[in-house]
Amino acid sequence: MQTHFTSNNVRKSSSSIPIRAGSHVVGKVEKDTFYKTVDGSRHFLRIPKAICFDEQSLREAERAGAVQVAVTDRETGKAYHASIQLVWDSGFRVNRGFGNQIALPFDKWQIAGEPLQLALL
Repeated sequence: MQTHFTSNNVRKSSSSIPIRAGSHVVGKVEKDTFYKTVDGSRHFLRIPKAICFDEQSLREAERAGAVQVAVTDRETGKAYHASIQLVWDSGFRVNRGFGNQIALPFDKWQIAGEPLQLALL
């Protein structure tokens, strides 16, 4: 694996880097994207409807060079995409017994294969 550091100490790599929440691998970074696969019925927040990330895992993904997140629901096959900056800026903090998480509501995600909805001015 070839790794180098940029001027702001962000690690870049030509292969995948595992991302952890505590001791569990929850995804991987490839190029500039943090990929995570989940079972939506178990892992998506229901009230309010959102997709959550362990805050530590997002920071680790950013250190590995990620600027985007891609979450795939293995039950439906849907792939959700957003920038990590959007998660930080538009997400809300939550801790429901699984550590400090940040959740991005479903209406903020771009879903692969669905047209992008533009906000009305």
